[in-house]
Amino acid sequence: MTRSRGYYKFKILSLFLISVLLLCGCGSDFASPYKSSVLASEMAGRGFLADLKADSFASDLCVITGDVPVPGLEMANSVESVLLVDINNAEVMAAVGATRQIHPASTTKLMTALLALENCSMDEKLTLGSEVTGFAYDETVLPGKVGDTMTMDQALHFMLMYSANDIANSIAVHVGGNISHFCEMMNERAYELGATNTHFSNPHGLDADDHMTTAYDLYLILSECVKYEKFVEIVSSSEYQTVYKDANGKDVNKTVRSTDLFIRTDKDVNAPAGITVIGGKTGTTGGAGHCLIVLCKDSSGNPYISCVMGTPDTDTLYAHQKELMSLILNS
Repeated sequence: MTRSRGYYKFKILSLFLISVLLLCGCGSDFASPYKSSVLASEMAGRGFLADLKADSFASDLCVITGDVPVPGLEMANSVESVLLVDINNAEVMAAVGATRQIHPASTTKLMTALLALENCSMDEKLTLGSEVTGFAYDETVLPGKVGDTMTMDQALHFMLMYSANDIANSIAVHVGGNISHFCEMMNERAYELGATNTHFSNPHGLDADDHMTTAYDLYLILSECVKYEKFVEIVSSSEYQTVYKDANGKDVNKTVRSTDLFIRTDKDVNAPAGITVIGGKTGTTGGAGHCLIVLCKDSSGNPYISCVMGTPDTDTLYAHQKELMSLILNS
């Protein structure tokens, strides 16, 4: 069941009043076996949120009042932005261009996932329709076929891990009835969370003139997503194997791997020693550049959100992320 527009209007008004006071400071038919990294199997769905002091995510979130420069960090272009937040202390440890509006690419799918988690059970069945068609050859798709059926659990794995744009569309249609209404829901939910510099015009993140966000707004959205153990389970998984049905009821076997190189067990991309990356969301388009926002923790289990947006290439993206994470070790 989706939330009413009246509900959101009430929440938006409430948010506005609160914001005035906080202008400164931080205040069954489907088989779903999957393989994942040892890290994921230890964390996902096994009290991990409690280990990360989940109540931190329910407390006051951080408010950015200006840049907090990163010593030695070389920003390659004016589109780039970075943000590092200490969750427990609601402290901005680094921020450069964190409130600048930019294209979000597939980090958009965080909001799509959040609405699915809030409005659906994981065993609900999706039947793919015409919304899975029409994507360009270089736009990531599962690919799903019209008439395919899968559970919401499977769909979220495909969307968050593999970043399947066609499945993002299908989730939108399933939750919102149609993509236009789902985008209204996305924007209403963003405003409710305080993401007031965000406007979504699609559920997948392909570039559009009126499809914008900020690193800070993504921090707010991810902070809400990680309250769900299912979300943490999915984004901390390196590989996922499953079986769904085609239009004729025949099995479709599918294996996908995470697009987050910190999570991939077959890639030699590691966070600084003493930092564990739990997971998050990547995004890459021509307009957005290379993007990644993640939840990570230090050796004491304290949680942080690290966001890098708009880098010119993958190497720069992960280099910036490692530089931000090194600040945690030196704090």
